[in-house]
Order: sequence, then C-alpha cells, then structure tokens
Amino acid sequence: MSLINASPTKGFFVNMLTRDIDLDDAILDLLDNSLDGLLRQEPGNTEQPYQDYTVDISISKDEFIIEDNCGGIPTEIAENYAFRMGKPPAREDDGIPTVGMFGIGMKRAVFKMGQDISIISKNSDKCFCVNIGQDWLESDNSWDLTMVDCNDEMQLDNQGTKIIVHHLYPGISEKFTTDSGFLSTLAGKIKTHYAYIIKKGLNINVNGQPISGNPIKLLVSQNAIDGDSSVLPFVYTEEQDGVRIRIIVGLTGQPPGLIEEDKATENSLPTESSAGWTIICNERVVLYADRSFLTGWGDGLPRFHYQFNTIVGIVEFSSNDASKLPVTTTKRGIDASTDLYLRVRKRMIEGMRIFVDYTNKWKNLKGEESITVISRTKAESLDSLSAINLITKKSTTVRDGSDGKIFKPTLPTPPSSKPTSRVIRFSKSIAEIQMVSEFLFSESNEKPSEVGEACFDYIFEETKK
Repeated sequence: MSLINASPTKGFFVNMLTRDIDLDDAILDLLDNSLDGLLRQEPGNTEQPYQDYTVDISISKDEFIIEDNCGGIPTEIAENYAFRMGKPPAREDDGIPTVGMFGIGMKRAVFKMGQDISIISKNSDKCFCVNIGQDWLESDNSWDLTMVDCNDEMQLDNQGTKIIVHHLYPGISEKFTTDSGFLSTLAGKIKTHYAYIIKKGLNINVNGQPISGNPIKLLVSQNAIDGDSSVLPFVYTEEQDGVRIRIIVGLTGQPPGLIEEDKATENSLPTESSAGWTIICNERVVLYADRSFLTGWGDGLPRFHYQFNTIVGIVEFSSNDASKLPVTTTKRGIDASTDLYLRVRKRMIEGMRIFVDYTNKWKNLKGEESITVISRTKAESLDSLSAINLITKKSTTVRDGSDGKIFKPTLPTPPSSKPTSRVIRFSKSIAEIQMVSEFLFSESNEKPSEVGEACFDYIFEETKK
C-alpha cells in the first residue's frame, strides 16, 4: 500500500476563486470587510452612528490601497480565521450582521489584483502586518503566513485596517489607468450598494472624492397617514428563525400615461433608475433595480415596461447568521433557489401587483388629469426606512402562521365619469412617417407623435367642413 498526494494547490484556489468575480465587485468585497469591522464597534442608536468612521480607497496604475479606521481585525480572528482559504465550521466572529459566509472575500479580492500584498491592522491589543508575496502564492509546500508585530512602527494612527496591493497584474493596472469608466462605475455601485450605511454616517472616499449615497425614496401622502385612503406603500414585515424580513413597494412619482409611454421605450429608462426590485442583505444592496424574471417580472407580474417606471420595491433581509441569507458567494446576487427567497418572492409579487393594477387604471387618462392624484394628496418623498417605520403602525397580523404584519394600501381610483379623451396608437414605417412629416411641416424629422397628431388634426378639420 502506498500514499498518493491529494493535497490542493494554491494555484487552483487563486485562479478559480478570482475567475467568477468582477474587479469592481472584488473591491466591494474589501469594503464589506471594513463594514464588518465597523459593526464590531457597537455604534450607538443615533441617526448617524457611523459618522466618525471613514474608508479611503486609492487606485492607480502601480498600487491599490484601501484603509479604514473601523476598529481593525481582532488578533484572535487574524490568527485563526481571517487568512484561511475558507471559513471553518466554528469561528468566533459570528454574531455580527455580515454577508460573508465562506471566508474567501478578502483573499479573493487581493489575489484578483496582484502578487505583492500587505495587510496591516491595528486593533485594541496590537498592530500587526501580514505580507503575501509571489513566492508564497506559487509554493504548495506551506500554507502558513507570518504575522509580524508592528507596534513599534505604529503604521496606523487609528484602530483600523490598511490593505496594499503592489505588482498589479498588467490587465488590472491598465484598467485602473485607461478605463475611464471604471472609477465612475465603482463610485456608482458604492452609491447604490452602500446607500444605507452612508446614510448612517459612514464616509467613503475614492481617490480623495467623497461618495454620497443614493437612497431610494417613496411617495407617502401625509393626509393618508391621518386616515384617508390615498397614496401609501405596501409594507410587509416578518421575523422567523433569526431572519428579519421587510418588504416595501410604492411609487416614486406619477406613473406615465400612454402619451408619455408613446414617447419612450423601456431602453430609455435612465441607468440610475430605481424602478423594479432592490434587495438588501444586512444593509448591503445585493441586487439593484432588478426588472427580470428573478423578481417576478414576467412570472406572476407582467414583463417590465415603461408604464411601471415609477414603481419601486425594496426587500430587506437581516440576520446575525449570514448563512441564512439568500445571497450568492459574490455577495452581489440572490440565490433564488432557497426556500426563504421563494416564500418571500410571493409576497413581493403580491405587493407589486397592487401598483401594477393602479397604473393600469390610470394610464388612459391625460397627464394633467392623473397628476392631480399626487398633488392633491400632498404626497412627499420619504426614504424607505422612514416610510416603513411610519406605515408599520397601520399594519395588521397575517393569519397564515408566519406572524408577519402586512399593510395593503387602498390607492386612489379614477373618477367614475368617462374620460374626455383617448390615446390613439399605431405604427408606420420610418420612411412613410418622414414623407408625411415633410408634407405637413416641410421638415422630415419631426417627432412621430407630432406627425400623428397633425394628421388627425388635418383630417378632423376636413371632417368638420
């Protein structure tokens, strides 16, 4: 009998772990680690408990640096867990609302970028440094790393962590310097994915530029809170098996009528539009403005189109046990196969259906007839957290064994009298439209809607004669 070598190789881990994650998502993984340190600080219950904490991200062709003052990596966690390739079954870092489940986020992120890595952290006990170089990455003989005491150097002014990546891979270095859209894409993701944390005061800077949050706001009619039936969001809350669930669906503005819809297409929605479903796990956005089958569009709901561009749904999952959250390994997607998500998805569709039906009832009215719904009810924009806290007071218990609480709004309906106008819709070839435009306006490039209306007016005048 003889033994064979079945041990893993580092090359496999390094190459495979980094293959299925985008560069910007890898950077967000490191930002998640800063937030984990922040959550260990047990901040107060003020509106901005994180205002004294900062994360600085510095990106150039030669190096990547992320530095925070969020408390540092506890020594015990660094010695036993933080640098392992995977999360052990039992670890002492549980009990904080993180989104990391597999213990690969930090390693995968730095391995994605380069081969000379320094991780310096200062906690309440000590300051230490761990270096990972090319020799270690290419050697399968030892998986151990050395923790060097750096108390004498005091490389950090405050308790926190600093990660430096040198010797960037050529493709990464080029992307950092020649891809003009990369920094703006990264900043945009931070604005949306960390809007909740930024609202609570955390300062995030990229190359010295502060990033402001982009919170989603919904319309809430103040007189509806006082008892009238008017514009209010749908709200559902529940807590089971250590997971807190909150769903809110509402309007961000008056839905478009058919006239506006004729002038636009789904593709004309701005990229920053929050329409659709946003899903949040432990205060990090893992899915933003989704308008696909995943969240019910085209399955329980109509396929998303321009008519629904002011309807927004938000789902929050919160738990101190990240393994119970329906999130993928990249932390930027939803595991749609989990029982929890499948059950919550039914509630999502239930709430969204109310507002889909609302837009169907009003879409045949002229814009000025329907816009009065928002103005006359004194609807104002509130961030989703404030809206949930306000509406929850009106919720009732669901009788399905879940102990959930639900609020279903009774939205305004169109007046019983028949509308005085209708929208006429038809399509013609571009060449024909241009010919008619030239005939009517002496200009071939008038808007199709203007051409169609002018045609009707012309025939109407002839009819009256």
